[in-house]
Amino acid sequence: MRALQVTRHGDPIDVLAVTDIEPPRPGPGEVLVRVATGALNNGDVQRCLGGLVTMGKEPPYTLGMDVCGTVEAAGDGAERWVGQRVVAVCKDAFGGLAELAVAPAAGVFAAPPELDDVAAGGFLLPFHTAYLALALRAGLRSGETLLVTSGASGIGSALIQVGSALGARVLATASTPEKADLCRSLGAETVLDPDPASLPEAVLGATVDAGADVVADLVGGELTGRLWTCTAREGRYLPLGFTGDPEAGMSGHPLRMVGIGNFSVVGVLSAWVEHVDPMLRRFGLHPFERATGDEVHTALLAWVADGTVRPHVGRVVDLADAPAALDDHQHRRSVGRTVVRVADTA
Repeated sequence: MRALQVTRHGDPIDVLAVTDIEPPRPGPGEVLVRVATGALNNGDVQRCLGGLVTMGKEPPYTLGMDVCGTVEAAGDGAERWVGQRVVAVCKDAFGGLAELAVAPAAGVFAAPPELDDVAAGGFLLPFHTAYLALALRAGLRSGETLLVTSGASGIGSALIQVGSALGARVLATASTPEKADLCRSLGAETVLDPDPASLPEAVLGATVDAGADVVADLVGGELTGRLWTCTAREGRYLPLGFTGDPEAGMSGHPLRMVGIGNFSVVGVLSAWVEHVDPMLRRFGLHPFERATGDEVHTALLAWVADGTVRPHVGRVVDLADAPAALDDHQHRRSVGRTVVRVADTA
């Protein structure tokens, strides 16, 4: 089968290639998805570079975290999904940009029927993460102010929509007029320059010095401490991405600003499991059980059905063009989600 593989560590444009590999097989509690579409993620850049990611592998390996497709086969305990059109997070967040991919049943959900394969391919990770982060973890309330950094990104565009749907006043950052227009079209009231030197003052100016009640940070790095200075008292800071951190967010940051600012740092891991693996728990991972995933997905399906939210797909490419598209992600030239067509009929 065809698959987009990392052949060695390096820049995506140099190390990605479409190759023929043996199809995977689902194990117990897993499904085999005939992939129609998959999506590119900023984490895929780190996977190419050999940077610090949650689950690491040595090349060659297949990229692709989340997909849309039809379940062709299943291991013991996951048979109910056979024949269904689904969206899914692939096993260990690898392997989706291939004709066939394996996913644990805990990360498999019914595809929103209102979305075609392209839109559904851009739906799962951004919107599950946004709803979990804002509605469940941060407890964002109607009338509060939400700040979203990198608002025109795949997850940023989802955060703006979910925040607006929850009744928040949304501020977003964007680096170009095109990206700013997109943020406003999705529900951002105010769009700010992302420059770390000026952003805190801009946020304080937009909130009459109160600061943002919830800060959804997709950048990290040097921006983290600066954002803490414009987070409201009793606010909630959400470390959701680390595109500005050369260590991919694993290096840590001083926590002194938390102590003097009276706000919370709220962790968000968008992953669903049937049970928490004891070894992973001792490593520090503590994901939510599948029941929480069902709660998130049910709420989002209702919003998709009534048109409240919809994935913003900025670009659709074929498998062979995915390396160049991921190069655009690496150099921040992408807008919204980039969806990759895998099946000819997608």
